[in-house]
Amino acid sequence: MSKKTNWKFVLRLVISLLLFSWLLYSVEWCQVWNAILRINVSWLLLAAGWVVTAVAVSVVKWRLILQSQGLQASWGELWRAYWIGLFFNNFLPSSIGGDTMRIVQIGKTTGDAAGVTASVVMERLLATIALSLVGLAASIHVFETSFIKVRMLFGVLLAGSLFLAGLLMWGKVPGWLARKNGKLAAFLHGFMKHGQQLRKQPMPLFWSLLWSVVFQMTNVAVNYSIFQGLGLLEVNLWRSMFIIPATAAVAMLPIAINGYGIREGAYVFLLAPYGVNQAAAFTASILFAFLVSLCSLWGSVLWLGCNKGGETSC
Repeated sequence: MSKKTNWKFVLRLVISLLLFSWLLYSVEWCQVWNAILRINVSWLLLAAGWVVTAVAVSVVKWRLILQSQGLQASWGELWRAYWIGLFFNNFLPSSIGGDTMRIVQIGKTTGDAAGVTASVVMERLLATIALSLVGLAASIHVFETSFIKVRMLFGVLLAGSLFLAGLLMWGKVPGWLARKNGKLAAFLHGFMKHGQQLRKQPMPLFWSLLWSVVFQMTNVAVNYSIFQGLGLLEVNLWRSMFIIPATAAVAMLPIAINGYGIREGAYVFLLAPYGVNQAAAFTASILFAFLVSLCSLWGSVLWLGCNKGGETSC
């Protein structure tokens, strides 16, 4: 790791710690504890079920992209790789770590790391497009003027993701790099070739986008179940459909470790207009993070199973 990368990591870590420190100082911990004690466990179990459903939906949309590229991987292989990726997302200081693990796992299965990388990038872009569309659609029913900047963020994410998706499908390797030999040049050629392949398969891409919308709705359902379990009845489904994509969008900002601190602050800020106090909002955010992290531990079991006996892939 270079000194520049080290400084970036340290800066993001400091920002996360400062934000968490502010939240820890601001909330009434007796209220947080009381909220946890009073939570309806049935709603919490339902939320866990939605987490598993979200992974299943993710496998569907990823498989559609891979198949449109002519890459074959079984449902079981993708299911396993996604859980392993989710585990690394939650327990490494970067969401890129989880994507890397998915690429490694399925790259070995297909024998085409460049193609799998292109599929993961496109899946991420479609997820961001879907997130923005759900948030913008829900904003029609959310009238708080203080959220205008959040709407603008959705617009920027939508435009940026569409641009990058277009670049992946219609872009080319720069001429000076195309003339070079070596692994990097070969990888980029393969990456762009698979990106161009996607534009020849519009229907699988369209269906993957629709499944990405379904994925965003399952993410909303996880949080909505937590809100209901905490008795936050004022946060209805439409409000959840705006707030949850908004927290995810804010957490994408590359200024903190895995969005920690920013995400929790976003819960507090976005739920405040509906009369939700800081303690309840903070409780909802940490329950969501805890639940996803707990479920993702299944990925560690699968990963250890993959590496048993010295094997590095399943």
